[in-house]
Amino acid sequence: MKRRNLIFALTMAALVAILAGCSNHDGNEWQRLVCEVENINNGNPLLSAYLDVGSDGESPTPDDTYPIDIVPVSFYARPYSDAIVMPEDGVSSWFHVTNYDLIWHPGPAAPDSLTLHNVTNGMLEARIPVNDHGTVNVLIADRVMKEEYWYRSLYLNEGASFTAACELRFHGHETGNSEVVTIEGGFMVTFYGAVASD
Repeated sequence: MKRRNLIFALTMAALVAILAGCSNHDGNEWQRLVCEVENINNGNPLLSAYLDVGSDGESPTPDDTYPIDIVPVSFYARPYSDAIVMPEDGVSSWFHVTNYDLIWHPGPAAPDSLTLHNVTNGMLEARIPVNDHGTVNVLIADRVMKEEYWYRSLYLNEGASFTAACELRFHGHETGNSEVVTIEGGFMVTFYGAVASD
């Protein structure tokens, strides 16, 4: 009886080990060098405005500007575990971010046509050293978007605004390795007509 229990226990342990080996370990978190989004826009939501009326708070005046929105994205690269030793100047000791996707998720009052400004395979270039930080700047809203009728109407309809979630997916690979992985992040954006800079 004891022998049968021992055989059963060993069989179950082998089965669990086999099933665990079938798990999907293809994502970013399973790479030898893991790169993560540390923060987007310093952890703040973005206020995206059609017009910046400048320090005088009035429009139209000479200090008015028509801004575009660029946000910093910070990354951190680290080894998968403490068991992996990666020299700082080794061939595989950097994570290379090469592309990004920007996907809009409109809020309740946001126009559905906001998704026409999604970006697929946007160009980007950054290398993040192991155990270190790196930052890139990502274009969120250009003047093409800001000249859409629904964006201009925020300026004409004082006090109107809407909010959307901005999903970012960064693509890259460990240097010395061609396997591309995806790093996900996101933040909230509020669209407004006019702001006054300090």
